Amino acid sequence: MKTKLITALGFLGLASVSHAQFAGINGGVLLGGGYLEDPGEGYGFLQLRGTFYEDDAIAHTVFFEFLGHSDDAVLEFPFPGPGGGSYFENGDITFANFTLNYELEAKLGLGFSLYAGGGIGVEYVSLDDRFDFSIDSDSNFLAQTFAGVRFGKGIIGQLGVRYLWREDFALLGDQFVTEDSLGYELSVGFSF
Repeated sequence: MKTKLITALGFLGLASVSHAQFAGINGGVLLGGGYLEDPGEGYGFLQLRGTFYEDDAIAHTVFFEFLGHSDDAVLEFPFPGPGGGSYFENGDITFANFTLNYELEAKLGLGFSLYAGGGIGVEYVSLDDRFDFSIDSDSNFLAQTFAGVRFGKGIIGQLGVRYLWREDFALLGDQFVTEDSLGYELSVGFSF
């Protein structure tokens, strides 16, 4: 189900970006991945980009981004009845971030540039048991900043870092807490 949703969003984004080109906005798609220090897991992301101003020195871009990652979780459930105690079960915790972002790109020449920006959006968090049944979920405010170096024209690559500020959430009481996190990433894309 998650794969179908991501694929549908990708096709919708490609159609939107293609249409944006005809409206005077240069479009692009960027696909990448990285590593978040907390929770110590990899992530993937897709950006649907529109550059609304560009000259030989700078470019101003807005983009919609979907970023997702998941982590193993150990779930604790209390035993019903007067005996008390708990039992444990393996599960997964999944994060899906949807953000609207602004980016400023400074062109250095020879196909290299520096970029920096930020965005805000929503983070959807879902907790599943070992049978992939949803146990608990929450959605929260998310903000991010990012910076890096980009190379190429038409087909581009970039190396970057990002910092995520995440609003606190509570799943299964207070068993799971989100932390702000620093991420390191590599991505490739194309513009048209």
